[in-house]
Amino acid sequence: MKIIRNCALALGLTVRYAPWNAFLYILVCLIPGLFGGLRVVLVQRLVDGGVHFGATGQGVERLMATGSALVATLLVWFVMERLQGYEDKALEIRLIGKMGPDIMEKLDGLEYAAFESQEVQGILQRIGGEPWENVKSCFGGSVRTVQTLLSIFIMLGVYASVSPWIGAGIFLLAVPMLALNFQATRRLHALIRDTTASERRLEDLKRLMQNPDAMYEMKVFGSQELMAEKWRRFAGGVEAETRKAGGRVLALEGGSRFLNITYFIFIIITLSHLFLQGRVTVGQFAAVAGSLHSITGQMLNAAWTVSDTFRSALDVAYYREFLRLPQRRDRRDVDALAHGDIAFENVSFTYPGTDRQVLKNVTFRIKAGERVAFAGENGAGKSTLVKLLCGLYEPDAGRVLMGGVDVRALSEPLRRKCLSVVFQDFQEYELTLRENVALGGRYEDREILQILELVQLKEFALAHGLDYWIQESGGNLSGGQKQRLALARVLIRRPRILIMDEATNGLDAENERIILENIEQFVEENRTILIVTSHKDGLRNICNKKLSL
Repeated sequence: MKIIRNCALALGLTVRYAPWNAFLYILVCLIPGLFGGLRVVLVQRLVDGGVHFGATGQGVERLMATGSALVATLLVWFVMERLQGYEDKALEIRLIGKMGPDIMEKLDGLEYAAFESQEVQGILQRIGGEPWENVKSCFGGSVRTVQTLLSIFIMLGVYASVSPWIGAGIFLLAVPMLALNFQATRRLHALIRDTTASERRLEDLKRLMQNPDAMYEMKVFGSQELMAEKWRRFAGGVEAETRKAGGRVLALEGGSRFLNITYFIFIIITLSHLFLQGRVTVGQFAAVAGSLHSITGQMLNAAWTVSDTFRSALDVAYYREFLRLPQRRDRRDVDALAHGDIAFENVSFTYPGTDRQVLKNVTFRIKAGERVAFAGENGAGKSTLVKLLCGLYEPDAGRVLMGGVDVRALSEPLRRKCLSVVFQDFQEYELTLRENVALGGRYEDREILQILELVQLKEFALAHGLDYWIQESGGNLSGGQKQRLALARVLIRRPRILIMDEATNGLDAENERIILENIEQFVEENRTILIVTSHKDGLRNICNKKLSL
């Protein structure tokens, strides 16, 4: 039942996101399912018509009509198969375009605490690749399974019309043959699943061997033998699993092939016997004998398709679990604030899944224009204060207020307008320099250059242009340039509250001094609340207030 429910979910999602493409895909898959049996009938009539025409010189019109129908059937079959490949790709593109934004919306609606749950992390990891590919594979596999089974049963019906013995014989041999093929295919899928982790580690080791920096470190520390031993272990594991599963797959496929040969011989003997008795025509003999290879291939394909659909359906289960994750409970309906003061009133907080209380009855107030440094030992709760202020967590007790309003009641546009954070672990995006600074906002180039000047990146921008493409993980930027880019991304929004969480760790002393002077001036001009969590004196020294935890 679980497999059926997951296939139904895949069908529902596909029809929801790409109804026209889903309908066309079903059409171009199911129509060819009728052609196998139709081709057998047309070949039989064509051969019998040819024999009749050769013997009597009559029936040429019927012969031409049958030949034309056979040619038309084969032509439509060919077109449908090509359309099936096209619609398969069209479905993938449509699902990517529609599911991606919905997944982002779902992620945005999750409680931040959910991301720290091991169960949720497992779900996100499982769907983190290409969930739309799993949905498409499950939907496509279900349709192709119906197509293959439909084609097999129609051909069995055609064979039974020639002789009930042939139809019954094929049915009795086809059932165990399909079962053996299905088991063999499941074993292959299990082998792929069981060896994936080891193969991934082999790929990681291969990348290390192709990395000049990694090779340099290995030479310095003499770790070549360690890496070689790991390579032998992972490769040996893959080889052992392959040999163990390979023997079972070979036995199952061997049994299936034996039944295949058995029923092939059975049909030929039965057909020959019936033909000699005059109970089947030349056309029936030629049509049935000529289609044996086709139905054999369909049986083999049915086992693989069903097993592959089962695997995709199990993967879709993870997406079902993702859709069931609970949404945030806060209102987020306040669109304006009377003032920009911050207040913590008797706030206590314990991280979900733990017993240690990080904050207990914390109370303070920060007024507009104040620059505050949070001080305390590691684990005292400095970063927790920042997360509570951002509305990422809900306190166990007390209230966190911005402008006299609970921060979790602020609408998302207002929250983004009022508050910006430079996190210690920031992200670089594969976008242009302009897009990395604006990150969805609409700003004039002069505004972007003005902010880049504050963080000492204007000369870089003028030299390379704002359309300069930032590589994955900022591969074409230095560590200091990445840090300054993260600062620019926050400052251009001119927030009421600016939080800097260890935000200058990647800067050299001179750049840090200039940038901090610019930030201090920026804060004074915009009456921005500045909140700092840092172990560096330079960042703490521009603050005029300290809160100790």
